[in-house]
Amino acid sequence: EFSILPLYLGAWIQARPTCFVSIENKRRQMGFGLLVLVALSVTVGAHEGHDESEHGRPLQVETFEWFGGNRVVKTAQDVQPLDACEEHSHQGGHQKQAKSKTHSHLNHRNQRRISESNTEAATENAMMISALWDRPAWRDHRLDLKAAEGEHPCFAGWKYMIESTNRCNGWTRQYPEVGGQVTFKNTGVYRYSKFTLKAVVAGNVNVWVEEGSTALHEDIAIKAANIYTNQYDIEELKPAEGSNSWMEHECKIMGSMPFMYTCSNRINILVQECNVENAWVMSSDYLRNFPDPANADSPANHDIVFYMCQEMLDGTPNPYAAANTFAHELAHVIQGGFGSSFTAMTEGGATWLEGPLLNLPPRPMVYAWGFQDWNRINAAHLYANTVPTNSRKFYQIHSMFLTYLSQPELLGDKAASALQNYESFEDANVPFGRAAYDYYLTYLGRPQPSTFEPVILNATDVFNSFATALLDYRVAIASQCILEAANRPTEARYNMPAKLQEHPYWDCSSYPTYWSAEQTTVEGGVDTQIHYGGAAIARLATPAGATISMGADADPYVRTKILASAAPSSGHAAVVSELRPGQSLTLEGGARDIYVVQVNVDPAGELLGPNDRNQLWKKGTHGCQGHSSSSPCRGNAWRATGAHGRNYPADSHWGLRSASFAIPASATNAKLTFDAMWDLEDSEGGGERVGSGCSGTGYDGVQVRLHVMQANSDKINRTEVIVPVDGYDSAVCIALAASALAIPGADCSSYQGWLGSTLNADETHLDWTNQEFSLAKYAGETVKVEIIFASDGSVGGQGFWMTNMKAKTGNTVLFREGHGQETSMETYYYSASTPAGSKGRVDGVPVVAQLPDGYEYDQSMSKDQTRSAAWTASWATPEATSEAARARAHLGWSYRADTHATKSARLHPSQEACLTLQAPFKGSVDSATLFLLVDKMGVGAVSLSMRSAESPHNLLTGSEVMTSASPSVEDPGTHRFKYSGSGPVLEENELFLMCIGIAEIKTLPADDTGSLPFLHMPLLPLETTATKGVPGATMLLVPPTPGQQHVRAVQTSGLDPFQGQTFALRAEFVAAASSSSSGADRSRAFLAP
Repeated sequence: EFSILPLYLGAWIQARPTCFVSIENKRRQMGFGLLVLVALSVTVGAHEGHDESEHGRPLQVETFEWFGGNRVVKTAQDVQPLDACEEHSHQGGHQKQAKSKTHSHLNHRNQRRISESNTEAATENAMMISALWDRPAWRDHRLDLKAAEGEHPCFAGWKYMIESTNRCNGWTRQYPEVGGQVTFKNTGVYRYSKFTLKAVVAGNVNVWVEEGSTALHEDIAIKAANIYTNQYDIEELKPAEGSNSWMEHECKIMGSMPFMYTCSNRINILVQECNVENAWVMSSDYLRNFPDPANADSPANHDIVFYMCQEMLDGTPNPYAAANTFAHELAHVIQGGFGSSFTAMTEGGATWLEGPLLNLPPRPMVYAWGFQDWNRINAAHLYANTVPTNSRKFYQIHSMFLTYLSQPELLGDKAASALQNYESFEDANVPFGRAAYDYYLTYLGRPQPSTFEPVILNATDVFNSFATALLDYRVAIASQCILEAANRPTEARYNMPAKLQEHPYWDCSSYPTYWSAEQTTVEGGVDTQIHYGGAAIARLATPAGATISMGADADPYVRTKILASAAPSSGHAAVVSELRPGQSLTLEGGARDIYVVQVNVDPAGELLGPNDRNQLWKKGTHGCQGHSSSSPCRGNAWRATGAHGRNYPADSHWGLRSASFAIPASATNAKLTFDAMWDLEDSEGGGERVGSGCSGTGYDGVQVRLHVMQANSDKINRTEVIVPVDGYDSAVCIALAASALAIPGADCSSYQGWLGSTLNADETHLDWTNQEFSLAKYAGETVKVEIIFASDGSVGGQGFWMTNMKAKTGNTVLFREGHGQETSMETYYYSASTPAGSKGRVDGVPVVAQLPDGYEYDQSMSKDQTRSAAWTASWATPEATSEAARARAHLGWSYRADTHATKSARLHPSQEACLTLQAPFKGSVDSATLFLLVDKMGVGAVSLSMRSAESPHNLLTGSEVMTSASPSVEDPGTHRFKYSGSGPVLEENELFLMCIGIAEIKTLPADDTGSLPFLHMPLLPLETTATKGVPGATMLLVPPTPGQQHVRAVQTSGLDPFQGQTFALRAEFVAAASSSSSGADRSRAFLAP
């Protein structure tokens, strides 16, 4: 069991790593309660810049309940989170004490190639296209699986596999009847426990509960399984035409469950104690014998298992939330059946699945960890996934990118799924970033290719397919901010899917906004620092005839597109236009909303190139004399060492190459000599298998290679390892077997090298040694000499020194390395880049993209470079009666929260949560946007009311209750209410309330009968929530009914029911047609920085 622990941790990292699955009331006796407020404090581990003092702090959950009047009761609970809930650094290499225990789950047993049957009839090209664009069909082909008519898509091919192949050798996993028990390993608290089978749902989902589970745990788990499989047969759980359940649609689009590795056609939900609120799956369960399947000796956990923590069900007694988490984690199971993947693709795919792919709302930005600045999140590195950098909004941003790409006019669901399923079981072939995106996005808006054409990544071209898609995606996010659909661009690439267009994903009011009535220029060069793949968006609010200009010296690696809404008054259509450095754009016509959208698309932003690394080989005096009185280096030598006297770095693969020189055909005695000394890792190898089955006998090493050049060319024809006359120290040096250093077709002798040390007998200093190599076999060739230095992941030494390199035949010198600082040598970095078109030995999937020579992926995001491209704008002073002259302002406050302590409230029927606002000038509310969490129960619509600030808080004269539908089992997350001139006119400085509530009760069969219907509101801190008569004052009320308009008071919570918090509502206020205002008037309405 200990041998699978590293696999378990690795798998957990790929599971949904958020202890905060949902913020929910943990109490079910709610008949007497009107409001539940939950405060969650999430503690992170001491990783990636986190304060060590934060490590281990418990998860703090505070629950507030309102019992009427001003009585508020608070309870608190501490939950210890697991480190796996935070970001992890994947460290390679070996441990000095246990070098043989570092293999991945693909190497801890000998890999065997899966047989490929019936491939003779298919062409190589057709097979590669199938492997890339229909991965499930490709796997079925390789394993000879054929789906039977009517078979569930999650287990399509199961019947044929069992009846017509020897894949499982006649064995299948058997389960007891309902009520029976099986011993599983509890992976939350690491113990073996008896689990009782409580239900078999839809014939494919087993629900098991551990001893000690409660009736609540059992009830919610079974309901979640019924929701996932839609045993209720309700339309709200049918995600698409022809798909009757979330489970069915998930497997139709993403692929079947990996039953071919478990010999089981069941999914197992294990309800277990975990000491943490979470849920996960583990690839080391179903891939335990990979590439072989389970067998009669396999433990119970060698199956498709979803671990559902009792603590999560206690804290989240919502079966829809549990079912959604179930869908997310089973997406990881499907992905894991196709290989390993980088986190962006894995988590983006599963988060896309849990939302839009199942016809559910996307995971909102206000979910989980808090943040202070929407624009900081927008500008963060595309692959960042830490609390300090972007509050781990990685999931949401990548999910929405796949949601954008899944539009039929772009990639569509199937191709977007192929993109996120592009994985490999070969470590060297696992894709990262552009290694997948550049290939698939080449076909954006185009048919699937019929011919496989790999991509060579371009490290200088800003117009690569990924860059363009990232920029257009951000334009589509901004397009959601344009209020009227008719005023948005018509091209699909500039829009989010139709169902999401009226639910802005971003807080549009958070973008820097420049008001046309207040200014006529945006000067000084708007200059936002953007990390790779991040964005900056700014709004010019309703200017007419605006000109936007890019500075001539703007960074060309920041691409900019201008999005302008249509101007119906002048008949001008919406515009999207790209501006390069030095270019300008003038937008003709009437008042328009304009968005300046910028993305850092640095083509080398996720790559490490030759200029991004510290050179290992250097020439100088450091260590040159050694401790020998007879040093041959004459004051200078080439050295591969660490900086400032430290040991050389781990995971380094560098070459030191000579210039080309010709060896005469008659030079039968040609030889190469140089002086060297070294101090390298001296441990004997542990017998690890490297290369093509070679047994390692050493670790770090240095060897000499000869490159034979093509005739009259600087291109290498072939490369060979040359052996010194006295031989090397190691027959197989493991670091020299790194894929970056591979010589095609070479045998084990290509891994020879020096290791250990040239320490003298007294162990007082390193001795110089003279090395000699015969070049006789290369007579008549033009060659280059290269000294290769290779280190693995840990344990090092001082390094390697070389001087006095000389090639000669007889007395004729063919090549000589210069003395002093003169040199005829160059350094070369070896990066691990599998050639495009190479196929995985196990999965047969081709590599679709190849890095340029000398580049590798910056998977640790070590490049912390930001970029910016300054722009300016100007427009004429608007005519007094024009739309552009009408003053506008934002009212309310954008969501923000402490990173580690977020709070929320649950709103129930007959309640309204009310926020006090103040008119900055005479005018009316033009639109309002409400931000909610998506989990809800029993709610069909949300209401927004404008009420008097004075009791009994009647509706303002001329206003009506606005409603926004919430038709799904989850809430849309954002609700935009459009008044568009129909709202009541308010006088300058007039106070009023904007109140949200439940407009419609909608009960579904799976609703928790022990809970009241609710909406879930994220909260933000505000100093004025308890101060009567000022903007920000917050309260809850039971609004008066039409027959109570004459009463003088209504039931309220009193001010500040959320204890210094309010809800996230933003409104845009517009001056009456004949009014104007100053910036001073408007300043009260703005959210303070």
